[in-house]
Amino acid sequence: MKWPALQTFRPPALLFLSSFALLAPLREALSEESRLAVIRTPADFTLTMQDGKAFRLADLRGKVVVVSFIFTTCNGTCPATTQRMSQLSRKLVGDHLTDKVHLLSITLDPARDKPTALREYMRLYEVDAKHWTFLTGSQKQIDKVLSDWGMWVRPGARGQLDHPSRVFLLDVRGRVREIYNLDFFRPKWVLDDVRLLLKEAAE
Repeated sequence: MKWPALQTFRPPALLFLSSFALLAPLREALSEESRLAVIRTPADFTLTMQDGKAFRLADLRGKVVVVSFIFTTCNGTCPATTQRMSQLSRKLVGDHLTDKVHLLSITLDPARDKPTALREYMRLYEVDAKHWTFLTGSQKQIDKVLSDWGMWVRPGARGQLDHPSRVFLLDVRGRVREIYNLDFFRPKWVLDDVRLLLKEAAE
């Protein structure tokens, strides 16, 4: 987990109403550039989409990208992550940003999450494949991506997998600019960060 800097601190839900009014002036006073520092540039990869076609991360250069790691049989945090990705997707549609922003969900369980399973999962969440892609691959391919992105996964109880809940925000140059855990992965906040990166790219 990347600890949020003071200027990007987002208060817990119970303190949100009282704290946000105090933090808002601070966020506005700080330079926008300081809010989303460059964390690192992940390695390019090629994986398999839900339709069986090859997908290369570098093909999304020029767009802001939101990347989650989930698996379709998860009964832990994955459903909540995917639900919030779905809420973000609807906000992007409403703001006419789907041509500038792309969502990716990468499986943590390639042995079970073949393209057919990904398509079924997408139907469950009414995913629009035009701007949200689900990816799988060989175990070796997925392991390399997890290592490159600082993710990990290990066997859990009853066929589940233990893993961190992290969602990555990439700018148009493919650089990681924010890492959210589930507590801070709020669609409205993410949309604010997306707008900032788009504004930065246009300058």
